[in-house]
Amino acid sequence: MSIEGHRRLAQIIPDHVQEWWDKWEIRGLILISLLTQIILTALGNRTIYKPNMWTKAILWSAYLLADWIAAVAMGVISSNLGNIYNKREQPKSVDPQLLAFWAPFFLMHLGGPDTITAYALEDNELWRRNFVGLVSQTILTVYVLILSWKGIWLSYLTIPVLIIGFIKYGERTWSLYRGSVKHLRDSFHNSLLDSSRRSEQWEQSSIGQEELRVSLRTIYIFISLFVDLVLTPLDITQDRRQLQSVKDSNCSILFTWVKFELKTLYDVFYTKAFANYGIWGFISRLITLSTTIVVLVLYANLSEEKEYQVVDHIITYLLLVGAIIGEIHAFILVTISRWTVLYFSIKGLSDFCLLQNCLHLFLFLKSGPISLGQLTFSHLVSSKSLKMEGDFLPMNKLESTSKCVSCSTSNNLLETIFESLKGKSQSNPSGTPGYRNLLSENNDQIFSSELEFHRTIIIWHIATELFYYSSHEPRSEVTRRNSKEMSDYMFYLLVKQRHMLPVGAGSITLHDTVIDAKKYFRHVNFSPQQQNSPETCRKLLEDDKSIPSYEATEKPVLSVLFHAREVAKRLLAPEDKHDNWVFIEKLWIEILCYAGTQCRVDMHAHQLTNGPEFLTHIWLLQAHLGLLDQFQIKDMSLNPVTTP
Repeated sequence: MSIEGHRRLAQIIPDHVQEWWDKWEIRGLILISLLTQIILTALGNRTIYKPNMWTKAILWSAYLLADWIAAVAMGVISSNLGNIYNKREQPKSVDPQLLAFWAPFFLMHLGGPDTITAYALEDNELWRRNFVGLVSQTILTVYVLILSWKGIWLSYLTIPVLIIGFIKYGERTWSLYRGSVKHLRDSFHNSLLDSSRRSEQWEQSSIGQEELRVSLRTIYIFISLFVDLVLTPLDITQDRRQLQSVKDSNCSILFTWVKFELKTLYDVFYTKAFANYGIWGFISRLITLSTTIVVLVLYANLSEEKEYQVVDHIITYLLLVGAIIGEIHAFILVTISRWTVLYFSIKGLSDFCLLQNCLHLFLFLKSGPISLGQLTFSHLVSSKSLKMEGDFLPMNKLESTSKCVSCSTSNNLLETIFESLKGKSQSNPSGTPGYRNLLSENNDQIFSSELEFHRTIIIWHIATELFYYSSHEPRSEVTRRNSKEMSDYMFYLLVKQRHMLPVGAGSITLHDTVIDAKKYFRHVNFSPQQQNSPETCRKLLEDDKSIPSYEATEKPVLSVLFHAREVAKRLLAPEDKHDNWVFIEKLWIEILCYAGTQCRVDMHAHQLTNGPEFLTHIWLLQAHLGLLDQFQIKDMSLNPVTTP
């Protein structure tokens, strides 16, 4: 029945369409595969730009399409060659020998560029599937080579390309395996056994840049936290002393270190850096680059213009030149990589690292400032696309219709946050690490179960915004701006990046609060869509009984909007409002730091693909200062258990 169905299909498709398809099927697959490799190389490193919706869609499509196209093309080549050599059909437009020469390039494309091996963390856990693909596609390529073997120069030239493709695909599979949670847990568990020897090795390394030495410790700490391993206080002693020494210098340098560390951690999970850079990286890149150049030179000298069609010559040169450009790009990445500097520094080859240090430091200092996503309650309720249908507001519209902006962090804000965290770390008399040290006695109730964390963010964000547009204290301008930026950032996380916050009912609470605000504006005949934020906030502060004091629940709870208005009015009561802004600034720092400690570590790692959030910077800084719970309280000796 399948043969009859194929015949019917062949009769339906016109002959000229079938001829066009036979001519361009494999050629089109090659061109598409080359295009995906270009996209992955250009957009794969997501630490050098902030991915938007379009770049994410293009990169995700190229990542999925690259493997699919290569696998389909290998199947088409093997099927066509099998039919030709079994004499079931005549050779098509592409010469069988050249067709076999193209096959290993798809194996090379399956290996992908060095800039991206995994699109998401889950891809690392699928390394077994990639290993099966490595074995099956290599066997298929060898089968194609044997099937087409004629003993001519092109057959011999296919062998080195096959070796390069196997190396590239093997590197990707190895990188995925090294980035999987199980392997990271097993490999880092052994290194936990002797933290004193590890610390001595770090300090004795010949690394010239302090950022690189700190990064070496950061890799160890971050991945240990990621795979749920418990650390000893000795693991953070060096970091705490290092960071607390930053007092008179520019605090932005400290956050530059943290940003550098996050880029290094991105390499661990999403690129080939962690598995392949070092001496093996140099050897591998030299072998693949030099071999590809030799293949190109031999093909150019041995092939004749009339031997193959012009279009096939062009495609072959595109494959070879594209491979060479990719290898040159990979070699440059290895040369200037922070991983290469770390590797040779540990080996004591400091002179060899001088060039890499200079090049990488130069490139790294070109990175931009840390950005903060900003979203306000007044802009949310003023959105023209967020319209109520009677008394009903679709919940899914809150996230989709809210548009956020971003701002750069100021040095004053970074310094204020660091001084607060450093004070928490220094004021811990027992030296016991843990996020509980973040909570001051006066603000401990903020994080209690009576006032849910998401609800706290909404109440204090609205109160801060109302207070911001109703209070102008010249002495508090810097504190006022810092408080507003942190408030808008936490509200942005609640609406746009809720997975970065502790579990809570924030979406429901925010939905009900927006409905209350819109009902109030409708009752007083006020259109926030036609007003700016200051006017909207001043209108919310007006006394009006239409704002419900209590929510309609089984247990009466103060309405969030009413609660926020009451807080704002209390803040506006005293004549000197400077102390209130100082209090609000400290409050938002504690909320920000608490959110960082309560965010799951894998969410911090996931967010690296979208550009690290400011919250992740804060979390990593807290890890350096020992303000996380995932540290062993004290060294415990293992005594034999005696039974009665």
